[in-house]
Amino acid sequence: MPEPTNTPSISDASTPSAGRIYDYMLGGHHNFEIDRQAADGLIKQVPEMPQWVRLIRWFLGAAVRSMIDDGFSKFLDFASGLPTVDHIHQIAPKGTKVVYSDVDPVTVAYAQEIVKGLPEVAFVLGDARRPESILDLDVVKRLFGSDHRLAIGFNGIAWFLEDKDIMHALDVLYDWASPGAKLFICDTNVNVVTSSTDKIAEFYKQVRQPVFLRSVEQFESLFGRWTIQEPGVQPLEAWLPIDRSGIEKTTRRTGGNLIGAILEKR
Repeated sequence: MPEPTNTPSISDASTPSAGRIYDYMLGGHHNFEIDRQAADGLIKQVPEMPQWVRLIRWFLGAAVRSMIDDGFSKFLDFASGLPTVDHIHQIAPKGTKVVYSDVDPVTVAYAQEIVKGLPEVAFVLGDARRPESILDLDVVKRLFGSDHRLAIGFNGIAWFLEDKDIMHALDVLYDWASPGAKLFICDTNVNVVTSSTDKIAEFYKQVRQPVFLRSVEQFESLFGRWTIQEPGVQPLEAWLPIDRSGIEKTTRRTGGNLIGAILEKR
């Protein structure tokens, strides 16, 4: 079972939720007034925040499309949040099997309603820190079978996790995955610090989700036996199509302080 968490439930309308704030900044509708007020307050302090959030989701889209081009048709995603805006099953072609997960049971229940009626998409309760909690679930076995050459999403979660938890998760996933499996992951780059970094960190502390900042070298040290795929760890904007509108503006505002990589089991 996932470990207890102090993270506010997504159904609690009295406290801002990081997941609902994220949904609001992506242009979604699964959020409360208290989340919109908190998000708008943060945006006043950190005007680049919506671009930062969109950049993370754009990286997910770029990674998913890259893996589809490589022939992947099965995706296992951690810390998925609500699958509302440009998420995997909305990007991938029909027939793609997707298992989403999240640590908050209310988020899971809400998300299961969203994906209800999609037989090849499932949403399960699971902690990104302890992926073993979901790997033996019947729905995972049903959708993925015994061939675990699949794509794994660890997107937008690393900065909320301690080093030891990321290393454990990636180690467990490596042992479970089949050769040729890939994993996409992103993180902060503490070597590129903007004036907004402290404000963002303080905000997430207030909503009881402290962040952990790392350098590129610290990020790479977490990968364990996974092999970094070329072109290596890159700023998120480097993974995106050059004609994607808003990227230049986003990079100028965020300073390129988010990095991502695609890893492979060889």
